[in-house]
Amino acid sequence: MLPQSAVIKGTSPQTIGLKVAGLFVIERNIKLLSGAGVKKISLLLSEDEKTFFYTKIARHLENIDAEIAILEGKIPSDGSIVIPSTILLQQYQLQNFNLYFKKNKKNYEPIFNDEMFIINSKHDCQKAEKILSDYIIKNTGGFIAQKINKRISIPISRKLANTRIHPNYLTIFNMLIGLASSLFILLSVKEGNSQLSAYLFMLMGGFLFQAASVLDGVDGEVAKFTLKVSKIGGWLDTISDNTTLLLFLISTSYVFYRFMGGLASIITIAVLFTGLALMLANIISYLSKYSQSGSLVAYDKEFLQKLPQNDKLVSFSLKMKYITKKELFSLFFFLFAFTGKIYYIIPLAAIILVAAGIILSIINMKYLKKFGEMQ
Repeated sequence: MLPQSAVIKGTSPQTIGLKVAGLFVIERNIKLLSGAGVKKISLLLSEDEKTFFYTKIARHLENIDAEIAILEGKIPSDGSIVIPSTILLQQYQLQNFNLYFKKNKKNYEPIFNDEMFIINSKHDCQKAEKILSDYIIKNTGGFIAQKINKRISIPISRKLANTRIHPNYLTIFNMLIGLASSLFILLSVKEGNSQLSAYLFMLMGGFLFQAASVLDGVDGEVAKFTLKVSKIGGWLDTISDNTTLLLFLISTSYVFYRFMGGLASIITIAVLFTGLALMLANIISYLSKYSQSGSLVAYDKEFLQKLPQNDKLVSFSLKMKYITKKELFSLFFFLFAFTGKIYYIIPLAAIILVAAGIILSIINMKYLKKFGEMQ
């Protein structure tokens, strides 16, 4: 069980100003401890370190829940966590406290390893940022996200984290890119377009949608780097993702109807949006009632993966979930845009989304109430 108090010992005045992913290391550790549930954090610092703390760091800690106090004299033996001020600390290490900390007399000290070490130089800061980046990549599902998207978004996120920009602004910016993609798709069928201009508009629409997918991770990565993850941010990200997707599907469906025409195209479009609405309704139903997260990913991690794996429908949904992920279908949209016939994705998307909506509806009816009773 995680202790309710912690002591952070200064290492030297020369290292207190070191930063990892936009945060002073001591600031980062205070926020991690507070976020994990530690109620009182005492600081044992030299006079120079105290001055730096009050002038540069304290103002960034106004909204944390823990009480911060300056410790005078010796460290009390009261069962506290005792760590150096510039140790690289991560959230999962506090969540698995007994694996990463050991008792020394009456207090608890970290068990140092390759991912929990004291940061003494800028080289160590770079090493720490790489460890944090690798952890994000490792815990990102999907081949495309890990091997392509994150390789682009992580370097951008590390740069942006240093500016202390709020992740929500990045979410809004990414949504604007998504909206621009829909606009270019609509412009591809504008009256008077040449064949070349129509193709270029369609290609740009597909490219921007793929760019929005790649950059979709930036806000979440910056939030993790700067410890600004919140349910509001999760919901804003969910709204942004689904607004982008919805408008893109609307614009592409319009182009599909313009090219194909007839009752069959109308039915196809109706099936597509019915499936999308059904799928999102099931996910949001869980998130609003049982989750502390506003991210759609939480539905999979917190609910689907905890259901009986011997249930064939659950097993099938877990195996097939990847084809509904934005990282995959945005790439398909982009590839279809290269052909100049991006609207051909509509029938395929209709089949996938309506199947997903029906499967999730059955799973929710079967398990959601029972799952809620167990919480």
